[in-house]
Amino acid sequence: VGPATGADPAGPDHLTRKAYVDSVAASGTWAPSALGFTAWSFDPAVTAATSAQYCINGWLYLVGVPLHAPATVRQVVFYVAGYVGGKLSASSYAGLYTGAGRRVGVTQSLNKLIPATEGETVACSLTSAYAAEPGNYWVALVVNGPSPSNSGPGFIRGASIGAWPGGSARMPGAFVRHGRLSTTGHTSLPASFSPSSVEDDSNAIWAALA
Repeated sequence: VGPATGADPAGPDHLTRKAYVDSVAASGTWAPSALGFTAWSFDPAVTAATSAQYCINGWLYLVGVPLHAPATVRQVVFYVAGYVGGKLSASSYAGLYTGAGRRVGVTQSLNKLIPATEGETVACSLTSAYAAEPGNYWVALVVNGPSPSNSGPGFIRGASIGAWPGGSARMPGAFVRHGRLSTTGHTSLPASFSPSSVEDDSNAIWAALA
């Protein structure tokens, strides 16, 4: 009989239960780690093949990412399906928030991080690494400068999301998987916000942590 424990791991080298491992990994499915990520909002293979998400200037988009084990987060990652380049203003940022709405990471201006591209994974480094505990997080995104209808950057998004945010199906009061803040006109990422101010949104942008 091997060593046994009833506790979930609190560190990368801790003994853990088989039931815990089975709950966070399933045979035959793609895990974020297989593609070099720590966690993601959903498998990017199910994103829309024909349309990208252009962001409305000044809206603060929130992309839910579940983290099942402790991890050091150094980057937030997007896939940009296309971008002519040079359209983002200095008041465009990405970052990381806890499920309680506390900002724990922010990038430098995205006008220095997102290149002109016809399809590229874009890893945006946080200004400092964050030691994250398991839980639900939001990757935040605020874009200013380009036309919100066609001049990008165009982020890949969930394949089945239309005018209604079905991808955010949840019980009342539960974590909002795809959302945005109810206020507009953002030129930076606030230090915190109330989760009650998060609205369901049909954006369903794909994001990952690394």
